[in-house]
Amino acid sequence: MGVQQNGISSDHDSLVELKRLYLQSVPAGSIAFDGLVPVGQVDWGFQDRLYNTILSKDATAYQPADAYTRRFLKFLIACLERNLAEDEELHNSILTLYSNLISKSDSPSDATKPAFITYLLPPNQSLSHEEEKGGEGEERHKGEEDIQIVISERKSVLSTDGHTGSRTWEAALALGEFFLSTPLPTSKPISQSRILELGAGTAFTSILLSKLGAKRVLATDGDERVCEAIKRNINLNGHRNNISVSQLLWGASQEDSTVYTEPWDLIIGGDITYDTRDISGLVFTLERLLVRNRETGAKAIISATVRNENTLHEFDTELSAAGLNFKVQDVGEPGRQLWYYGSDTPIRIYTIG
Repeated sequence: MGVQQNGISSDHDSLVELKRLYLQSVPAGSIAFDGLVPVGQVDWGFQDRLYNTILSKDATAYQPADAYTRRFLKFLIACLERNLAEDEELHNSILTLYSNLISKSDSPSDATKPAFITYLLPPNQSLSHEEEKGGEGEERHKGEEDIQIVISERKSVLSTDGHTGSRTWEAALALGEFFLSTPLPTSKPISQSRILELGAGTAFTSILLSKLGAKRVLATDGDERVCEAIKRNINLNGHRNNISVSQLLWGASQEDSTVYTEPWDLIIGGDITYDTRDISGLVFTLERLLVRNRETGAKAIISATVRNENTLHEFDTELSAAGLNFKVQDVGEPGRQLWYYGSDTPIRIYTIG
């Protein structure tokens, strides 16, 4: 699936778009580089801005993996060469960076190591004032105006430990876009909302809602190792008082968890309906949470990738059997614009309660 670049009207816009694609480690072969550089007019100044905006060590606190940067540069340099203005040459800093990466040998373990993936948000997106600080408690780089979420993740389906919580799945990205474009389905503004995420994985959506200024966000997952990784991802995005982590198993086995006694306005989940063995426990948990928070008008928003219609049919059946009202909407192309999804697999958003 290629990446479309629409409405690129200036060098600044094209460099911001190129940075967005680079930091998310979008497959270089899927990037339409020729639509992001001045056709036949690439000069030293453009390359200098490109290097300082995207590739230099000061451009971002969390660079993509070396192997990705090397492949990205291979495609980028070829594009720049095709579009050099007369008597112009390739920028020394770009060539030096590429040469240094080529000379580095890859370790067999590099393919399974986590890498930093950065998701840029729209520059006009209103975030809480706490976003003035960067990750790991450090001040943001001087002049750095990008609003971003940084996640340490693996692109493999399964981690080396055998769980699926090491990458940000497409349904989580769609859920993030949903919240950026749609008012919360609750009676409270986000600044007064208490939000619980089930099966959080990398906690992408929890971190997003935390940055959007939610009163409280609790990211939960059934795997203790995933919960530890979530803590690290939260730290990458700055020490925030409104987000925390807890292990939670769905179903009756952990019904005495304090999660069920806390007040919640919104329960969310992204790509948590893929295994039929977990559907019953998931619906049990949703039903308990929604019933206990009925007086406050709590809702659940679940984003589901449609891999198997039978699985989602079972989810629908279990929701109905539990007496939970729900509506479903398909995520169309307008709801998949901010980030690279990697596939056209259908995604549905459930509003429950």
